[in-house]
Amino acid sequence: MPVFALHFQNLQSQMTEFEASAEPLQDWLNSTESRVQESSARLHDLPTKKHELSKLQVFHSQKSFLTRSLE
Repeated sequence: MPVFALHFQNLQSQMTEFEASAEPLQDWLNSTESRVQESSARLHDLPTKKHELSKLQVFHSQKSFLTRSLE
């Protein structure tokens, strides 16, 4: 088998592994995007804004935890 074919197979394998390892992060990002969009639609008054900010801070904490666990 030519060297470039082996190199290509190696790259394909690395990409497959990368996609699998990135899947939990992508799921979290998609979920967070939905939550932020839903949150933005509910910001009508100050108490509601404070409540939504509190929820988003929890999401931020979860992101920090997830980021540390992936390292």
